[in-house]
Amino acid sequence: MWGVVTDGPSAVQFMMVVSGTLMALSHIVRPQVWVDFFGTLHAQGTRGVLTRTFMLELWPALLIVTFHQVWSGLAIVLTIYGWLLLTKIAVSVLAPEIGLKSLAMATRDAHAFQLGGTVLLAISASAGAALFLGL
Repeated sequence: MWGVVTDGPSAVQFMMVVSGTLMALSHIVRPQVWVDFFGTLHAQGTRGVLTRTFMLELWPALLIVTFHQVWSGLAIVLTIYGWLLLTKIAVSVLAPEIGLKSLAMATRDAHAFQLGGTVLLAISASAGAALFLGL
Protein backbone atom coordinates (compact mmCIF):
# COMPACT_ATOMS: atom_id res chain seq x y z
CA MET A 1 0.00 0.00 0.00
CA TRP A 2 2.72 2.50 0.90
CA GLY A 3 4.40 1.74 -2.44
CA VAL A 4 1.67 3.69 -4.23
CA VAL A 5 2.85 6.95 -2.63
CA THR A 6 5.79 7.72 -4.88
CA ASP A 7 5.58 11.45 -5.59
CA GLY A 8 3.73 14.66 -4.73
CA PRO A 9 0.51 13.89 -6.60
CA SER A 10 0.23 10.38 -5.17
CA ALA A 11 0.87 11.72 -1.65
CA VAL A 12 -1.93 14.26 -2.07
CA GLN A 13 -4.23 11.56 -3.44
CA PHE A 14 -3.47 9.33 -0.44
CA MET A 15 -4.11 12.19 2.01
CA MET A 16 -7.39 12.97 0.25
CA VAL A 17 -8.54 9.36 0.33
CA VAL A 18 -7.96 9.19 4.09
CA SER A 19 -9.01 12.68 5.23
CA GLY A 20 -11.69 13.25 2.60
CA THR A 21 -13.37 9.92 3.30
CA LEU A 22 -13.38 10.57 7.04
CA MET A 23 -14.76 14.09 6.60
CA ALA A 24 -17.35 12.89 4.08
CA LEU A 25 -18.59 10.12 6.35
CA SER A 26 -18.84 12.59 9.22
CA HIS A 27 -21.00 14.86 7.06
CA ILE A 28 -23.22 11.94 6.02
CA VAL A 29 -23.57 10.20 9.39
CA ARG A 30 -23.56 13.23 11.74
CA PRO A 31 -24.85 16.22 9.74
CA GLN A 32 -26.36 17.92 12.78
CA VAL A 33 -22.89 18.27 14.32
CA TRP A 34 -21.86 20.26 11.24
CA VAL A 35 -25.04 22.35 11.31
CA ASP A 36 -24.32 23.25 14.93
CA PHE A 37 -20.64 23.98 14.20
CA PHE A 38 -21.43 26.19 11.22
CA GLY A 39 -24.15 27.90 13.28
CA THR A 40 -21.52 28.78 15.89
CA LEU A 41 -19.24 30.11 13.16
CA HIS A 42 -22.10 32.11 11.61
CA ALA A 43 -22.83 33.71 14.98
CA GLN A 44 -19.26 35.04 14.97
CA GLY A 45 -19.92 37.02 11.81
CA THR A 46 -17.14 37.53 9.29
CA ARG A 47 -14.64 36.29 11.89
CA GLY A 48 -16.39 32.90 11.68
CA VAL A 49 -15.97 32.93 7.89
CA LEU A 50 -12.23 33.43 8.31
CA THR A 51 -12.08 30.68 10.94
CA ARG A 52 -13.84 28.23 8.62
CA THR A 53 -11.69 29.25 5.69
CA PHE A 54 -8.33 28.95 7.41
CA MET A 55 -9.18 25.98 9.62
CA LEU A 56 -11.01 23.71 7.17
CA GLU A 57 -10.36 24.83 3.61
CA LEU A 58 -7.00 26.50 3.16
CA TRP A 59 -4.65 23.59 3.88
CA PRO A 60 -6.27 20.99 1.60
CA ALA A 61 -6.58 23.59 -1.16
CA LEU A 62 -2.92 24.57 -0.88
CA LEU A 63 -1.77 20.94 -0.89
CA ILE A 64 -3.83 20.12 -3.96
CA VAL A 65 -2.99 23.27 -5.92
CA THR A 66 0.72 23.05 -5.05
CA PHE A 67 1.40 19.33 -5.41
CA HIS A 68 -1.42 17.88 -7.52
CA GLN A 69 -1.50 19.43 -10.98
CA VAL A 70 -2.76 16.30 -12.73
CA TRP A 71 -4.93 17.07 -15.73
CA SER A 72 -5.82 13.59 -16.99
CA GLY A 73 -7.70 10.51 -15.85
CA LEU A 74 -9.76 10.47 -12.68
CA ALA A 75 -7.06 12.42 -10.87
CA ILE A 76 -8.30 15.53 -12.68
CA VAL A 77 -11.32 15.53 -10.34
CA LEU A 78 -9.05 16.23 -7.36
CA THR A 79 -7.13 18.93 -9.21
CA ILE A 80 -10.34 20.72 -10.21
CA TYR A 81 -11.66 20.41 -6.65
CA GLY A 82 -8.48 22.04 -5.34
CA TRP A 83 -8.76 24.99 -7.70
CA LEU A 84 -12.47 25.45 -6.96
CA LEU A 85 -11.74 25.34 -3.24
CA LEU A 86 -8.99 27.93 -3.67
CA THR A 87 -11.44 30.14 -5.57
CA LYS A 88 -13.94 29.80 -2.72
CA ILE A 89 -11.19 30.75 -0.26
CA ALA A 90 -10.32 33.86 -2.28
CA VAL A 91 -13.96 34.95 -2.26
CA SER A 92 -14.24 34.26 1.48
CA VAL A 93 -11.21 36.32 2.45
CA LEU A 94 -11.78 39.15 -0.02
CA ALA A 95 -15.56 39.37 0.47
CA PRO A 96 -16.34 37.69 3.80
CA GLU A 97 -19.93 38.90 3.62
CA ILE A 98 -20.48 36.41 0.79
CA GLY A 99 -18.92 33.65 2.88
CA LEU A 100 -21.24 34.63 5.72
CA LYS A 101 -24.24 34.02 3.46
CA SER A 102 -22.82 30.56 2.72
CA LEU A 103 -22.53 29.84 6.45
CA ALA A 104 -26.13 30.97 6.95
CA MET A 105 -27.37 28.57 4.27
CA ALA A 106 -25.43 25.73 5.88
CA THR A 107 -27.15 26.26 9.23
CA ARG A 108 -30.63 25.68 7.80
CA ASP A 109 -30.50 22.13 6.50
CA ALA A 110 -28.68 19.03 7.75
CA HIS A 111 -29.41 17.32 4.44
CA ALA A 112 -27.17 19.82 2.67
CA PHE A 113 -24.25 18.44 4.68
CA GLN A 114 -25.19 14.91 3.69
CA LEU A 115 -25.22 15.97 0.05
CA GLY A 116 -21.87 17.74 0.50
CA GLY A 117 -20.51 14.61 2.20
CA THR A 118 -21.64 12.50 -0.73
CA VAL A 119 -19.87 14.82 -3.18
CA LEU A 120 -16.72 14.77 -1.03
CA LEU A 121 -16.90 10.98 -0.87
CA ALA A 122 -17.05 10.87 -4.68
CA ILE A 123 -14.00 13.16 -4.91
CA SER A 124 -12.14 10.96 -2.43
CA ALA A 125 -13.15 7.84 -4.35
CA SER A 126 -11.84 9.34 -7.60
CA ALA A 127 -8.54 10.12 -5.84
CA GLY A 128 -8.44 6.52 -4.58
CA ALA A 129 -9.16 5.11 -8.02
CA ALA A 130 -6.41 7.27 -9.52
CA LEU A 131 -3.99 6.22 -6.79
CA PHE A 132 -4.69 2.52 -6.35
CA LEU A 133 -6.02 1.59 -9.79
CA GLY A 134 -4.06 4.03 -11.95
CA LEU A 135 -7.24 5.38 -13.56
